[in-house]
Amino acid sequence: MYALGLLLLFVLELAVLVVGGWWGWTLDAALPVRLAAAVGVPLLLAALWGVLGSPKATVPLRPAAKHAFQAAWFVVGGVLLAVLGRPVAGVALVVAWAVTVTLLRRAGRPA
Repeated sequence: MYALGLLLLFVLELAVLVVGGWWGWTLDAALPVRLAAAVGVPLLLAALWGVLGSPKATVPLRPAAKHAFQAAWFVVGGVLLAVLGRPVAGVALVVAWAVTVTLLRRAGRPA
C-alpha cells in the first residue's frame, strides 16, 4: 500500500509539471514566449521540487517547512488548473495530494 501511495504522489507531481507547461503554452503572447513558458515553467517547478520538496532534496528543510513547501507546490498546480478553466480538476489535484499524504502519515510512514 505504501508503494502505491508513493506512486500516486509521483504521478501527482508529474501532473503539476504538465499543468505548468500547459499554462505556459496557453499564454496570450507570441509563439516564442509561449514556447519559452511551456518549457521554462515546468523546468522551474522541477528545479524547485528537486532543491526543496523531494525526499532527496539538496536543501534539507525541517519537516514542517518541507510539508508547507509541498502543500504550496500542489496548490500552485491547482491554481494553474483553475486559471486554465478547470477549477474542479484543480481542487481534485490538491485534495488527492492531501488525502494521500495524510493516509501515508497515519500509517506511520513519511511521504
